[in-house]
Amino acid sequence: MIQKRLTLFFVLLSFVSTLANAYEEVTDSIPVKPKSNDAIRFADASIHTLISPIRWKSKDWLKVGGVIGGTALLTLVDKPVRSFWQKRDSKVWDGVERAGFHYGKPYAAFIMTGGFYLTGVVIKNKWARETGLMLAAAYLTGGAVQTFMKTAVGRARPGTGVGPWRFDPFSPDPGYHSFPSGHIQIATISAVILAHRVESPVLKAAFYGTAGVTLVSRMYSDAHWLSDMAFGGAISWFCAQSVIKRMEQNKNTNLFRRKDKITWNFSPSMRGFTLTGNF
Repeated sequence: MIQKRLTLFFVLLSFVSTLANAYEEVTDSIPVKPKSNDAIRFADASIHTLISPIRWKSKDWLKVGGVIGGTALLTLVDKPVRSFWQKRDSKVWDGVERAGFHYGKPYAAFIMTGGFYLTGVVIKNKWARETGLMLAAAYLTGGAVQTFMKTAVGRARPGTGVGPWRFDPFSPDPGYHSFPSGHIQIATISAVILAHRVESPVLKAAFYGTAGVTLVSRMYSDAHWLSDMAFGGAISWFCAQSVIKRMEQNKNTNLFRRKDKITWNFSPSMRGFTLTGNF
């Protein structure tokens, strides 16, 4: 197992270096010093995303309602979809299952994040470093939401044989940690962030295709219902988009500088002196 993970690490590291060289940013001859360091930007984007519901407006809640409603509709086909995948059995599908399984594991997220960020630091490539930061913040926020929900909801996995409507909230039994899928959360975040960071339509399609491999993998292995995958993917998409937007906003911003700074003016008047604050 360790040998396989090391092999995966070096393959991904080679891939990251190739992408970094291909998409290296063209900068001015005079370097611009970042106004906030990477750790602060990472923390800012993560917190901003986790507390985003307090800023949501009516249109955002409509989107949430749409996701919940769509997931509810998908539960109607959970059993037929499971039956379809249980009839599939071949070495090809076994290979797809293994690839999707490893791509959605936490160690793949660590390798991906570390590969991009460390490559960016070592070869001084801003594109790779920024990509690593986005991945880290998105994995953290999406993982936090997914981990809490799967324990709190306590939905039975298909493999338990008790059906899609059996729940045991806060159960320690992994068999009741089906909703939402953790594998698709990692795979979707990888796909969304990486597709955003490249220009090539072919590469964008390839990245989204990797998430599709994980989706198929988890249903083929009878680990998740289709609705688990859909909801997990939706959470990841929202988290990734929020992180992307925030990190692009705070890229050249001093996060310790108050935007509502007051300027005080002291001037003479007919009655003496006037103190005026400008916001």
